[in-house]
Amino acid sequence: MSTTGPVKATRETLYTADRAELFDNRDRLVRDKWVKIMKLRIVREKLAECYHRESVNHMQNCRVLVERYLKDLPDAQIGGRPPFLP
Repeated sequence: MSTTGPVKATRETLYTADRAELFDNRDRLVRDKWVKIMKLRIVREKLAECYHRESVNHMQNCRVLVERYLKDLPDAQIGGRPPFLP
């Protein structure tokens, strides 16, 4: 494996780069993305509990959770192409 850094997954490097390093980088990126998604899910569950618990005063008492949820939301989006359906 080379020590020059991560290999960018492009059409040209797919067949010329060290494939193990390419797949390791892809797996690391997928793992990082899932960690962000799961953290966001936990915040969303806590927010739902806060809404239920605070009822009328949820606008004041759940504000911190809403701000955190909105801050983390763009980073946790799942991207990519939709699957091909025949």
